[in-house]
Amino acid sequence: MQHNNIKALLIIVLGLISGVALKAQGVDSLSFYLEYAAKNNPELKGYFLNYQASLEKIPQAGAWSDPQLDIGFFVKPMDIVGGQQIADITLMQMFPWFGTKKAAQTEAVHMAQMAYEQFREAKDQLYLELYTQWYALSALKQQLSINRENLSLLKQVEQLSLRKVSAPPLDGGITAMGSSSPGMAGVLRVQLEALDVENNIESILSEMEAEKARFNALLNRPLDAEVFLPDTLIQVPLFLDKEIVLKQVESQNPALNMLKAEELAFRAKNEMNKKMGLPMLGVGLQYMLIGESEMMNSNPDGGMNGMDMLMPMVSVSLPIYRNKYKASRRESRFMWEAATEKYHNSLNTLQSELHKLISGLENAERKIALYRKQEQLAQTGYNLLVAGYASAKSDISELIQLQRQLLDYQLKLAKAIAEYNTLAASVLKLQSFNTANNLN
Repeated sequence: MQHNNIKALLIIVLGLISGVALKAQGVDSLSFYLEYAAKNNPELKGYFLNYQASLEKIPQAGAWSDPQLDIGFFVKPMDIVGGQQIADITLMQMFPWFGTKKAAQTEAVHMAQMAYEQFREAKDQLYLELYTQWYALSALKQQLSINRENLSLLKQVEQLSLRKVSAPPLDGGITAMGSSSPGMAGVLRVQLEALDVENNIESILSEMEAEKARFNALLNRPLDAEVFLPDTLIQVPLFLDKEIVLKQVESQNPALNMLKAEELAFRAKNEMNKKMGLPMLGVGLQYMLIGESEMMNSNPDGGMNGMDMLMPMVSVSLPIYRNKYKASRRESRFMWEAATEKYHNSLNTLQSELHKLISGLENAERKIALYRKQEQLAQTGYNLLVAGYASAKSDISELIQLQRQLLDYQLKLAKAIAEYNTLAASVLKLQSFNTANNLN
């Protein structure tokens, strides 16, 4: 119960905390987009239709074979004892050996379960892609805001530099606006730096349009539809117990469940093939339409002249050619053993992937802590240099260099948070998003 609560809390946080401060709260949050995609994504619809189609195979597997009706007419009635036979009608129903139909239904049920697990896997993959795109877009929006803030800071430094250049020199020489003034070079350096930031802003805006188109494509809606994003990219809280998560992966991962269902389906098929190698039983009736015979009318024992006959029938198939039945059983056994081996291989792969994701989360968390400290130090140093530059105690080169470092740390921090959140979503994907209560 504890690990279910932890997982449910994490998935709700992933879905809801990213939607804080949206322009359209409750409508265009991430949880809304997840639900919208689940209902409208065409690939996911296709997997669900495959599942529905597989359900229709269950009643087919449990159905009786059609009865066989044979009708024969004599062009010229044939004389038999008791009259003239006009027609012969036979109705026969064959029944498989006891348990054959049940085994066939069991196989169909497990095949339908496989289709359902494929649908779940597709849904989990869709959700992960949405989470990834969402955090990528949120990181880009954060980077856009950071670049705009830095551009504003550069404009302030530019104004400060211009005021210094415009101020009359203390020695009464030529003004700073003159071509020989070294202060003008500092203004130009700030302007060059601002141009780089403006170019970064345009690049981010262009990249955001491409990412929004990809996000909308997953939702199956117009590619230019607006996507409302949070104003701040927040690191999701994540508390992981590796042993609990491993158990969740083993019990809930749809890829593993699909292989389990495949193994059970081939086991049922093996049992069905065994039953198919046993005799089939048939029950039927034969009705003979008999007309009166003139020869029998003159016979004193002709009381049955022209009397129709009804004969119950029983038939048994003789499966004497055993090679095909033995081969079919070997085939199904090999298939279920193959499914078992694939299950163990997939489990090993998922477990190793989980360890890799946890390692990635730890690295991302360390980077987040590092970049936050570096950002704070760079911000403090930048403020000191700005104050020093205003009083002519610091050089413009140092100021621009530290401003670049500050921008770099801020951008790296946004990327690291997005990376961490995406890895957290990947961990949930291994456990299956669909096993939580709801994302809404």
